[in-house]
Amino acid sequence: MARIRTIKPEFFTSEDIVSLSPLARLLYQATWCEADKEGRMVWKPRTFKLRYFPADDCDIFALCQELVDAGLVVLYGQGLAYIPSFTKHQHINPRESTSTLPDPDETPRVMTRADASPRVTDAQGGREGKGKEGINTPLPPKGDGVPPDGFEEWWQEFPPTPRKVAKAQCAAKWTRQGCGQNPAPVLAALRAAKASDEWTKDGGQFIPAPLVWLNQRRWEAFTETQAQAKPGTPEYFAQHRRAAWWQEAGFASVEDAHNNRCWHGNASEFVNGTRGIN
Repeated sequence: MARIRTIKPEFFTSEDIVSLSPLARLLYQATWCEADKEGRMVWKPRTFKLRYFPADDCDIFALCQELVDAGLVVLYGQGLAYIPSFTKHQHINPRESTSTLPDPDETPRVMTRADASPRVTDAQGGREGKGKEGINTPLPPKGDGVPPDGFEEWWQEFPPTPRKVAKAQCAAKWTRQGCGQNPAPVLAALRAAKASDEWTKDGGQFIPAPLVWLNQRRWEAFTETQAQAKPGTPEYFAQHRRAAWWQEAGFASVEDAHNNRCWHGNASEFVNGTRGIN
């Protein structure tokens, strides 16, 4: 049964919220209507799709996962969930019925990949799995604690913001998404994103959380347009930042090379930063 809830103006500028995709923000609001007075609800992604997104072509399981990964919703028991901050931000009608769902503190939490590492903040909760509602995929083996290929470099490259949390969950997601099998395009996409107007404007306030960036596979948007990057653009710099052609031509950086009209295609004509006579 859906219920009437309230929304505060600061919701729209909250760090936890701005890192979500637009539809995930809307779903989060929808979960308030689903929750009882204690913030508890039955977790049914398919029902959420029919009830709140009947005309939208969206992956409801991915949207639900986004909320769980952000720690905004926590799964527990058999197909149940609760909103940790619900009672802090909602003014509940005193006539509303008492919750009939079990107390999360007295019920085992659903084991997730995030539970394989110590939980530092509520923003570090996580769950994976699609298919039957309320059922999760098994935890992967813990292994020897060695970070997956390319992950540490990616993590260090990611800009430091208040949303840069949940490193253990990001490492698990990196492995699940197969990024370690071919980290080069993922790293190139991140470097291009760092140079983009979206990430550099307003002091970087629109930089997403690393876990959201991985969840939404945002590097794929870069690889689809990578071949179209124009010389001199930030995207082009990001593509060639790690190449050796500009060093062999005698320049300190790819930007320095471009400023001297040295490009990937004519770099062989330069020696010690000076173009030779053909």
